[in-house]
Amino acid sequence: MATIIDTLRGYLPAGEGYLPYYMFGLSVIAVGNSLQNYLTLHYSRRLYNGQFVPNASLPPKSNSFDPEDSTRKLAPASASANSKDGRTTDQVTPLAARLFGTYTFISAIVRIYASYNLHLAPVYNIAIWTYVVALFHFGSEWAVFRSAYLGPPILFPFFFATIGIFWMVSQYSFYVQA
Repeated sequence: MATIIDTLRGYLPAGEGYLPYYMFGLSVIAVGNSLQNYLTLHYSRRLYNGQFVPNASLPPKSNSFDPEDSTRKLAPASASANSKDGRTTDQVTPLAARLFGTYTFISAIVRIYASYNLHLAPVYNIAIWTYVVALFHFGSEWAVFRSAYLGPPILFPFFFATIGIFWMVSQYSFYVQA
C-alpha cells in the first residue's frame, strides 16, 4: 500500500501548503463532471432545474425581430402564464450540456496546470478567474436567470468557488514569487 501512495504522490503537485492539492482535487472532480455532461443530462438537470414557458411578452415576428432568436424567448414558469398546452420545459439540452462540459474541462485544465505552477503570477491570476467566472455563472443562473434553485446542487459550486477565490487571494504573496 505504501508503494501505491508513494507512486501517486509523485504525480501530485509539489508546492507548499494545501492549495495545490485543493485545486488538483477539484480539477479531477471537474473532469468527471465534464465527462458526465457528455453522457447524460440527468445531473445537469438537477442543477439547472428551473422550469420555463414561452415568453408571451415578446413582440411577434417581424422583418427586424424574431422571437425565436431572442435570449428572452423563454420566461420562468412562475413569472408568466403557462404555455398553451400547459407544459413547461427546462433549458438543459444536449448542446447546453456539452458546452458546459467543455467549459468545465477547460477550467479543470487551467486549475491542474496552476496547481503545479502557483509560483507564476499569470497562471495564478488565471486560476483565480476560473473561480470568479464559475461563481458569477452559478450566481447569475440562480439570482438573475432563475434556471437554478437554491439547494445542494448549486451550493456545492458556490462553496468551492468562494473558498477558491478567498484562499487564492489571501495567499497570493505566499505562492507567487515576484
